[in-house]
Amino acid sequence: MFDGSFRKMAVELSHTKESLKEVADELGISQTLLSKWRQRQSEAVQGTTELTKNQKLIRAAKSA
Repeated sequence: MFDGSFRKMAVELSHTKESLKEVADELGISQTLLSKWRQRQSEAVQGTTELTKNQKLIRAAKSA
């Protein structure tokens, strides 16, 4: 439903505001959905430190 660039922008915006609910309301999405996107991004960032360069490129291509 939402493309990767929108999800990435929403997560980045959520880190700049004090309220996750405020961001979700501004974007017209649920707070739960935004929270899930933040969790997935956090897990992806943590996981990329253990990957080879090629694995990182493959993961980035899949999530785009």
